[in-house]
Amino acid sequence: MSTHTIVIIGASFGGLAVAHGLLKTVLPQVANGGKQSYKVVQIAPNDEFFWKIGAPRVIANPQSLPLEKAMIPIAPGFKAYSKEQYEFIKAYATSIDTSSKTVHTSTSAAVRYDSLVIASGTSFESNIWSITHGSEPLKEAIKEIHEKLPAAGTILVAGGGAAGTETAGELGEVYGKKKEITLLSGSTRLLSRLQNKKMGADAQSRLEKMGVKVLHDLRVTEHTTENGKEVLKLSNGETKTVDVYIEATGDKPNSKFVPQEWLDDKQKVKTDPQTLRLGVPGVTGVYVFGSVGSYSDGAVLDIKFATGAILESIKLDLQGKGGPRTTKVYKKVTSDMQFVPVGSQGGVGIAFGWKLPSLAVKMAKAKDFMIGNAVKTVEGTA
Repeated sequence: MSTHTIVIIGASFGGLAVAHGLLKTVLPQVANGGKQSYKVVQIAPNDEFFWKIGAPRVIANPQSLPLEKAMIPIAPGFKAYSKEQYEFIKAYATSIDTSSKTVHTSTSAAVRYDSLVIASGTSFESNIWSITHGSEPLKEAIKEIHEKLPAAGTILVAGGGAAGTETAGELGEVYGKKKEITLLSGSTRLLSRLQNKKMGADAQSRLEKMGVKVLHDLRVTEHTTENGKEVLKLSNGETKTVDVYIEATGDKPNSKFVPQEWLDDKQKVKTDPQTLRLGVPGVTGVYVFGSVGSYSDGAVLDIKFATGAILESIKLDLQGKGGPRTTKVYKKVTSDMQFVPVGSQGGVGIAFGWKLPSLAVKMAKAKDFMIGNAVKTVEGTA
């Protein structure tokens, strides 16, 4: 009996969701009475899952949310499956050979695929935000910042998106009256991706009450370390020296291994925004999921709400029923949708364009950054 191999590149929110969806739901439905066997092979440099939603608290307040609680071993989440059903390869994907349908990796022989899911995500300049480069770089980066923060007198956070705003809020809650904390938005306001400008102003007001100084239209253009201090050159020509520098600026897609003809001008993988199939004419059996895809703006919602669509695409293609469809397609939420804690007691939030009270943000996210869903994500029950 032949085996159809589905290779998934990436083992974060998107990769884990697809793997569990296939193993629990799709593959049992298409097994054709046992006449066809299927195997899921997952390739990623991390054999632990990092609940990066909680990264701001892990960074600034480890007593409240220790890193150990936010990093979950992946293997136990798949212990119910045999080696014939599921295999995990700890490695980087280095290239994709489209002619032979193989994925080349950093540590093993090429892995042949019949179907391929690219869910490799994105990464930041700093390792404190992501497990993309493996568990050890993340652990080292977090350890270093935890050693520096208690004795630091000056802290600068660069980036006025959700990550930077949340981190500044966590720092403000712990150190706001004791240290000089500065947040550079890099734009004209905080949370500039949101259409509702009041959200950023509200977040800024909350930060300032904590003692955080917010500066707009300033970016860090160069960063060096001298004598244990962080020397920052700013976009206005000034130089600022601080004890701790936290970069929370834009992430970049992990797509260097992807054929160039599959990438758009932002180096994201071209994706059909409704079916999550690869958006390249003539290529079939390839799918894209999560923030590496051109359909996504990086929000976890582009995984949560799109899981059904990508699983349906894979199922229909395995059944030989692929092609255009009108049901179970992904319909992206275009109105504002974001929860941004500013400390543990509240924050700013908006859902489907409707502004939410601070108490709702506290209950939904600020209280514990939803850490209870970390293990559930690995187990496929979130």
